Amino acid sequence: MIAIIDYGMGNLGSVEKALKHIGSSCVITSDASVIDSASGVILPGVGSFAPAMDELNNRGLIQPIKDCVASGKPFLGICLGMQLMLEGSEENGTERGNADGIVEGLGLIPGFVRRFPENGLKVPQMGWNKLTDVTGRLLNEGDYVYFVHSYYCDVADASDVAAKTEYGIKYCSSFERENVFGMQFHPEKSGEAGLNILSKFASETKA
Repeated sequence: MIAIIDYGMGNLGSVEKALKHIGSSCVITSDASVIDSASGVILPGVGSFAPAMDELNNRGLIQPIKDCVASGKPFLGICLGMQLMLEGSEENGTERGNADGIVEGLGLIPGFVRRFPENGLKVPQMGWNKLTDVTGRLLNEGDYVYFVHSYYCDVADASDVAAKTEYGIKYCSSFERENVFGMQFHPEKSGEAGLNILSKFASETKA
């Protein structure tokens, strides 16, 4: 069973629907014991970085997430969920009065979340785009997937980058480290390609 973490800021219904469509057992939960007993965990996300970290903290979910990753079970962050897995983000940093302009994240993957540079393109990036430079085992070169985001993951270790996407700059649109996966795009909204990606993740939970 895959646990979909409910912290009040996620595309929960769509993720659940997609997993059920591919025949995968899943549950939406904020219960640490359920997360601990799951065979795999998904951290979805829609919204802003700092309020999301606040909600994870208020619901007592930060340590269960870290314990889950340390246990070796497959863990997937989607969109904001991927960004939360880095060390911190520029989003909300200044308004929170942080001297370095950074809001602290989960610190599961080295790197920081940056705002897209002003380059004449619309921000947020909203719509379909393709994955390139694919090395991740859940993805295929050229997968056409759906994005909605104003910030991107600036991953510190190039070996963690599982795919890139070009939108003004070429950025990390997916990372992978052992049992940890992050996807800036929404596989649950990405048609057949997205369902195939989720199927591969579900297979990881049964390994």
